[in-house]
Amino acid sequence: MSEASIRQLSSERAARIHRLEFDEMATVFYAHDATLMPSGGETVRGIDAIREFWRATPKDGLVALTLELLDVEVSGDIAYEVGHFNRTLRPDHGAPFQEHGKYLVVYRAGAEGDWKAVAEMFNSDSRG
Repeated sequence: MSEASIRQLSSERAARIHRLEFDEMATVFYAHDATLMPSGGETVRGIDAIREFWRATPKDGLVALTLELLDVEVSGDIAYEVGHFNRTLRPDHGAPFQEHGKYLVVYRAGAEGDWKAVAEMFNSDSRG
């Protein structure tokens, strides 16, 4: 897979998140044994738990999320993506606010040559 392919996969993921298509995004994007390490939250393991994490984000206050891919590196059957995110959150009590941060995704090539995210970590730039 080329860098362009990873960029395309990332772009498709961002579009699905924008459309709130979390089930489809998780199925296409993550490996079955993936690990997600969200900012300020517990580690999430396995695609079913990751799918549930993303399904809960609107209920947890997510209004909008944009991703900006900055760098991609591919080496053999492993690749990584580094970027920034911007999300709008609406707490139960209070006005919506913006949060900026960064993320890292590690990909692994599957037996059929498809790539899936096996690890993802993101955290806020705020010092709260």
